[in-house]
Amino acid sequence: MGADTSFFNSFLNYIGREGKKMPAGVIASDAVTMKTLLTTSTPFYTLSEFFMVVLGPYLLIHFFILPMPLLFVQQYLGREDMYTNAVKNLFLADILTNLHGFLAVVTNHAGDDMYRFREGCRPFSGSFYLRQVLASVDFAYGSDIVDFFHGWLNYQIEHHMWPNLSMLSYQKSAPFVKEICDRHGVPYVQENVFLRLKKTVDIMVGTSSMKWFPESYEKKFLESDKLMLASKKAAKAE
Repeated sequence: MGADTSFFNSFLNYIGREGKKMPAGVIASDAVTMKTLLTTSTPFYTLSEFFMVVLGPYLLIHFFILPMPLLFVQQYLGREDMYTNAVKNLFLADILTNLHGFLAVVTNHAGDDMYRFREGCRPFSGSFYLRQVLASVDFAYGSDIVDFFHGWLNYQIEHHMWPNLSMLSYQKSAPFVKEICDRHGVPYVQENVFLRLKKTVDIMVGTSSMKWFPESYEKKFLESDKLMLASKKAAKAE
């Protein structure tokens, strides 16, 4: 899924650089999934291109070519299993890494208490910061040992608000963000990772769904962003 998304984003960037238009009827925010490639069609690339350009080189280089020196080492040492063991370990490590990544990242963006939005917003606008809180979840945090075992991915709200801050800055800023949200009645969700896993699975199997942010408020906040931007530009022009 990560490679698929990366390839899709690269294609969108290519369209932008070349000044080309998006194909008719295509919504850029729609996900291109393996199911899409296998059962329908996509105007961006074919199933064979996905395997030849994205998955194929990664699988070949990472799992089979990089450990090839072990073929010579095992001959020198009089062993026959070093290369095959390396390939097995690489596949196992990749599977475990993806499972951990799913548990640590997907679960704090999904659930029946998370909001989704109909329109995009300007980066670092008022709507932007509000959406980072309403569409993200923090796990337990506050101590170095807890943060270490979460890989500092337990500060998803703060990470999305300020993606360039350091991990220690997230640790320091989280209590202030939570206090501001409480003061203004903004839901600041902080929950155990395994409870979030259950909510994520419920979304995946269709027993629950994400919330839609009220359209009237969404338009109101986007309009407020435009007025704020115009005010800033006018102040700079003076």
